[in-house]
Amino acid sequence: MSKLDIKKTIEVKTNAFKTWDVIGPNFLNISDWARGVYKSWNNESVQKIKENAPAGGRYCDLAGFGKFDERIIHFDEEKYEITWSARGEKLPTFILGLQNALNVEKIDEYRCRITANISADLIGVKGFLMSSFIKKNFSKTFDGFLHDWKTYAETGQISETKQRELNKKSK
Repeated sequence: MSKLDIKKTIEVKTNAFKTWDVIGPNFLNISDWARGVYKSWNNESVQKIKENAPAGGRYCDLAGFGKFDERIIHFDEEKYEITWSARGEKLPTFILGLQNALNVEKIDEYRCRITANISADLIGVKGFLMSSFIKKNFSKTFDGFLHDWKTYAETGQISETKQRELNKKSK
């Protein structure tokens, strides 16, 4: 068995609360700013793990991967932490236990640091053989996600990549 474990940290030039607000309290609205997420909506069948969590989970329609079921498994509004599990219609069967853990840390009044960690188990022969390819693809996707989040937090505007995606979809 191989392990997918990608951890990235970036600095954002705005305050921690504003950056957290994009991903924590506005968990359901990821399709507003993240590339490759065409639609996101509440999964009403999942109970909240904490009273102050925005939802128990959400569904996302992802480019090339179809519908994903994402469920909050950790939410700490005071520490600006959220972790969710993800299962997708077209996610290869050799990828198990996919999770995304995010944290926003205050540097000062005008800057913060995002730490993000995506992990999963890659099982079987396919998991072993495809591990470097999967890691490379997830890393590239993860970079785009972090860039989009940073751009939206700093400017209130979507990234150029997300805008191109919306323009293409509207044609």
